[in-house]
Amino acid sequence: MATELSPALLEAALFPEFDLPLPPPGHPYKVRAFDGYRLGYMPGASFALVSVRRMPPDIEARVAELRALLAAEGFERAAWMVGEAAEPAGLAGRLQELGMVPWPREAEGFGARYRNMLLTTAPAPMAEGVLARQAETFEEFVQARRVAQGAFEASEHDRELAERKYIEQWEWHERMPDFKTFVAFVDGEVVGNAGAIFGGHAAFLVGGAVREDARGRGAYRALVRARWEAAVERGTPALTVAAGSMSGPILERLGFTTVGEGDGLEDRFPVSWTC
Repeated sequence: MATELSPALLEAALFPEFDLPLPPPGHPYKVRAFDGYRLGYMPGASFALVSVRRMPPDIEARVAELRALLAAEGFERAAWMVGEAAEPAGLAGRLQELGMVPWPREAEGFGARYRNMLLTTAPAPMAEGVLARQAETFEEFVQARRVAQGAFEASEHDRELAERKYIEQWEWHERMPDFKTFVAFVDGEVVGNAGAIFGGHAAFLVGGAVREDARGRGAYRALVRARWEAAVERGTPALTVAAGSMSGPILERLGFTTVGEGDGLEDRFPVSWTC
């Protein structure tokens, strides 16, 4: 399938974070864009995220710079998303030589391996009795986010942080056209959460989760369909996702194709760390 894609869409699928708009000034989620890689974090969260498309030759110095920057922000660890297509070749191995390790478990929304997946045709429609759409009220937004916190086994620290910031997050949600939360209902009850960040060539799927006791009834499928319809409405009929071992097989059954793979790495460093 990859040979049939436009270069721009393939690039968006392999490195989705670089197809996305940056948060507006004042947004609580902070993003630092470097030449070929990005750092993102929510102040006070338990870890930050580094997305890599290309690292300069002085990899060790750049890693040291990021560690010092994050330590100054109070972080002790970061998640690195390193696709096999990232440059230079073998980058994940180079980073492990600097002390990084495969992400320890598939929770918190990450895993040691992920698949870059792409959908360019309409997925199956929603099942009877299941509805998914954009969150319309603060109450729906909070209920959906709590579903995600449970599904991803968020730490108590991150749950408490989220509870304190829900009002602020909702206010930004209503002001930002490019990032939206979607909610799944089964028999009228909120059972699922999913996000979509609308980029230049596709909608990037994040945070898809369904409450354990409601799984197997089509809520996850409905969330994919709702985000597909939103992407089509915006004129970018494509969905991209970095899928772990749990979501990958489900998405494959819904029509997604794997265009690349990557490594999720954990970098740990003390807060007092400096370069």
